[in-house]
Amino acid sequence: MKNSETEKLNLAIVRGSKGYEEWDRRHHMASYLTIILYELLLSKKLTQKEIVNRSSFPKQSINKGIHQLQEKGYLSLTIDAKDNRVKYCQLTASGKKYAKEKISSLIKLEDEVAAKLGPEKMRQLIALNEEWSEAFWQVLEKEKRESAK
Repeated sequence: MKNSETEKLNLAIVRGSKGYEEWDRRHHMASYLTIILYELLLSKKLTQKEIVNRSSFPKQSINKGIHQLQEKGYLSLTIDAKDNRVKYCQLTASGKKYAKEKISSLIKLEDEVAAKLGPEKMRQLIALNEEWSEAFWQVLEKEKRESAK
């Protein structure tokens, strides 16, 4: 692949990320709060670790957001009965209402863009993005192993 092609891909990824940053700015949301509310609105119940893994944010930022939402009564934490190191996050009734108010316009925007692309392009985009990510991580891990030798 030519360097210019990877550069174009990188710029497209950065531009997409900047779009989400702009949405956060316009809606007066910290990015880490957006991702927590978004993920819990769609998934209902996740561990703190799962939220960290689904996002690009450090554990400290996610923990900060979780505690902010918990203090406002929007989020409840429950400890796994089998492993007290695992904490589950779940939106409370008022948290669900708050998340819907805050995040629904983002979901609507994403749905509008997906509709504009159409189902076939969306399937292709998802498949290619998954393939790129998997290949990237494989090469990154290979590089790590080789440098450890």
